[in-house]
Amino acid sequence: MPEFSFSIESLTIFSLDENTYIDIAKGSVRDSMSRGSYRSSEVFTERRRLFYRGLIEGKHCFSDAQVSLYATVIRKPSLALIFEPIEGYNRLWLYLNGSPKEHIYGCGEQFTTIDLKGKTVPIWVSEHHSARKLIHKFLRERFKGVDYDHLGNYQEHASYYAQPTFMSSLCYAVHVTSKAYARFTFKETKTILYFREIPQRIDFFKAKTFVDLAARLNRYLGLQRPLPDWTAEGVILAIQGGTKVIEQKLEDAHANGINVKAVWAQDWSGQTVTKFGEQVYWNWTADDVRYTDLSGFIARLKERGIYFLGYMNPFLKVASPQYCVAKEQGFLVKRKNGKPYHVKSTTFKAGIIDLTHPKAYDWWKSIIKTEMLDCGFAGWMADFGEYLPTDAVLYQGDAALVHNQYPELWAKCHQEAISENKSDAFIFTRAAFTETLRETNAMWIGDQHVDFSDQYGIGSVIPAYVSMAVSGIGINHSDTGGYTTLFHMRRSQELFIRWAEMNVFSPLFRTHEGNLPKRNAQYDDPTIVEAFGRLSRLYKKLSFYHHHVRDEYYQKGLPTIRPLFYHFNEAFAFTTKRHYMYGESLLVCPVLRPGVTTHRVELPKGRWIHLITKAVFDGGNHIIDAPLGMPMAFYLESSPFKEAFDAIVFD
Repeated sequence: MPEFSFSIESLTIFSLDENTYIDIAKGSVRDSMSRGSYRSSEVFTERRRLFYRGLIEGKHCFSDAQVSLYATVIRKPSLALIFEPIEGYNRLWLYLNGSPKEHIYGCGEQFTTIDLKGKTVPIWVSEHHSARKLIHKFLRERFKGVDYDHLGNYQEHASYYAQPTFMSSLCYAVHVTSKAYARFTFKETKTILYFREIPQRIDFFKAKTFVDLAARLNRYLGLQRPLPDWTAEGVILAIQGGTKVIEQKLEDAHANGINVKAVWAQDWSGQTVTKFGEQVYWNWTADDVRYTDLSGFIARLKERGIYFLGYMNPFLKVASPQYCVAKEQGFLVKRKNGKPYHVKSTTFKAGIIDLTHPKAYDWWKSIIKTEMLDCGFAGWMADFGEYLPTDAVLYQGDAALVHNQYPELWAKCHQEAISENKSDAFIFTRAAFTETLRETNAMWIGDQHVDFSDQYGIGSVIPAYVSMAVSGIGINHSDTGGYTTLFHMRRSQELFIRWAEMNVFSPLFRTHEGNLPKRNAQYDDPTIVEAFGRLSRLYKKLSFYHHHVRDEYYQKGLPTIRPLFYHFNEAFAFTTKRHYMYGESLLVCPVLRPGVTTHRVELPKGRWIHLITKAVFDGGNHIIDAPLGMPMAFYLESSPFKEAFDAIVFD
């Protein structure tokens, strides 16, 4: 019998026996980064294949004639192999067995696929978009026309949220503890896990059901911080322009029956108008022209039951007041020549706060406390976190190894400030690595294009939801209407409402004006404001269920948004990119194409009830009327929430 064996059904995923081997090497890499997108070339020396030799003085040994790698086995809370580092070697390849019949999910956030079988996935936090991809899309659609089904080459995949975690349709999961760049290749019968370091440990999980597997994995990875209860009671409206604009728009929203629970004013610190659009001024103190007496304004809003949210990222615009302080104090990430390392996100340069510097870390916390929490902020978008260049010089640590850790430090800094101020504020983040889960309250899936495309637009939302759910994210949402507006892209009224129909079934319901608000349809467009009002009121009517699915996550580790296969053992449930479960009782089938008046849905076995019309359907394929403004969600006749769902009137 092998000393260590992890098997599922008749497939042995990994075992320690005479046929098992691990490759190690010495390696070096040259990286380049532009606007959060990375390219690298790598050189290996002294690559060795180490075979398993058995137990030596109580440790499992892999060796060749000259080099040995040692590991220990633990069996709680999971079956795990813990590696010891080898001096001088900084690359490792681990080989697992796979099945041609299985589907593979996870590795963080995926936008175009949920099944990673046959794919090579980089585990590296980065910007999802790039100038090159945007130009390719523009040229393709200009000369070939719009094709919403188009999916780019997966080799170009990049993600804000990367994680060395995957789940199999055979009901097992694997997680590796490592901060370094990694690359997972899922071949037909072999899985190759590559790391730019000797990873600390590899954990194997299995269970009889996916619900149990998800609960075990998520409790091990760590659960997100709880959201305030009020966030389940209404919509968070994106409004910018200053206190006067907000006051007027709130009056108009109330008059139009919109159930507003919070305002998200991303320009609270001011605005910089660039070729990209109306951007936030990256100096984190209130704009005293647009937001005079911001703390008083926030207090008055709260008296009316409306909360105020803001925005922050880890950058400081060059020459801004806080940039000058950080530069003088040595708080910015540096180049090798000792000067601040400037990066560009769009059109202007900024410095990055060095969160490995204890004094810089504390200084940033003091900004959060004095400029946001003391002012009464109920929460904010803690944006970015994926831009740390690998050739940067930090106060402590190798930037190539800190890169994936940076979004963890970023979220942790915010939570410490919130905790130290004894506040109930919350943050929502975009960039993430493993430990971000414990430090954020909610994720959002990033900067979708304002269109119906599967690659970048509304069609990318469900693959992102599903892949993040199986990676450990329990509280997730998307920008209603998308964000990125460039070239020919414009947000239509139809897109905004279809997106809102979907986002009703998520633990946060938040809008975004986009980077070019005047080019985009907004919630208060006269042609859609009535429909949006109905959807906001529906969100409130579903508050009992929002609280339920959140509690399931906080208490059991079950994500609020889930793949269908967590609950239904049917072939399409393992592959669909068009449906998702919101909790165990609501099957959501959003309309993801323009010009649709009827919608095709596929339902698992059972008797299903349309949440809005109360029409009853048997499992199978159905073509259903889908007028604009009517959400597409279903519940089983056997649902424990049937009575509550039956009572919902969409008005």
